[in-house]
Amino acid sequence: MKTELILCPVDFSICSEMAVELASRLAVPNHSRVLLLHVSDPSKEDAHPTTLADAFSNNARTKLRDQTLEERKIKVEHLNMKGDPAELIVQVAHAKKVDTIVMGTHGRSGWSKWMIGSVAQAVMKSASCPVITVRPAAEDV
Repeated sequence: MKTELILCPVDFSICSEMAVELASRLAVPNHSRVLLLHVSDPSKEDAHPTTLADAFSNNARTKLRDQTLEERKIKVEHLNMKGDPAELIVQVAHAKKVDTIVMGTHGRSGWSKWMIGSVAQAVMKSASCPVITVRPAAEDV
């Protein structure tokens, strides 16, 4: 029996942490593997430089997330890339033959969505596998 592979893009936001939690809940009964993909967009790095505090916080969240997955005995793979997030998520999903993509979405709408774009929406349009999106309640964002 083939072990399923779940791709879970992460960006250190509440949304992506919720997606990791859902991916882990889906992985356990099927003994699926989880591929955590972090894509940094070079075109947006200068607009939001990472401070030492941000890096420390991101590292702490990563360790907690990995510990949770390991406690559930989920096989995890990490992949870091630079480029357009939506394009790379779809490319990795295709190249690795993932069965499902589980990703967070900030749930923006209207003007904000039009100006910023939606990675999740672009992935849903282009992916050849099912895409499950997770969005926190408005008060959590």
